[in-house]
Amino acid sequence: MARVLLRIPLCLLLVAASEANEAELDFKQLDLSGEWYVLIHYKDQRSEHKSITKFKDFAWSIRQTPGLLVWESYPYVLFSDELELIRRHAMLEHLPWEPDETLWQQIRDTLDVSARAVTKKRLRGSVPEGFKSKPPRAGGLGTLTFSRDWDVSFSEAEIRIQVIDSLSGTQGLAGMQEVTVFEIREQVAPDELRGRWQEGSRRGTFRMVRARQRRLVK
Repeated sequence: MARVLLRIPLCLLLVAASEANEAELDFKQLDLSGEWYVLIHYKDQRSEHKSITKFKDFAWSIRQTPGLLVWESYPYVLFSDELELIRRHAMLEHLPWEPDETLWQQIRDTLDVSARAVTKKRLRGSVPEGFKSKPPRAGGLGTLTFSRDWDVSFSEAEIRIQVIDSLSGTQGLAGMQEVTVFEIREQVAPDELRGRWQEGSRRGTFRMVRARQRRLVK
């Protein structure tokens, strides 16, 4: 009996394997707990130079339990003096800076952060219903109140994180709001997540890499 040999291009096999992995991944089963370095690359549609790719980075420390998310945000991630000069130069020149592989390995091992301007939020809820932070009490009449509220929802296809900054309490400023959205849509490794990011007219992608430990340097 003659044998028929089917030759399937390697690219088609890789695509099929990738689609199969995506189909198996259920983000409702993902635990966000850990020390995360977050790197965002984005473009500003309202900028005079819409084609320029900018970046911003920070750290998250997350503790997830069945009824609670404790979310700490560290605006300042610290690197060596030499790397910090390169990073700041890229930021000033609007260059899409990204760590090289050696630095990525360092970040995966130890994430150095500063305690300056750190914030902490407690979000209550559940994976099926989502987690929300408790809004602050309203200020008195004529008092300007700033609030930052968090809303995290889980679905099979993504984890959606919304950070809502609001100003209220003063005539003319009441109702001002800015929403930052993180949509986690890929798990490229057990300790690396990727997705889409938007903040007003600024849109881009982000990468979250989990470190073995977080170290408070200063």
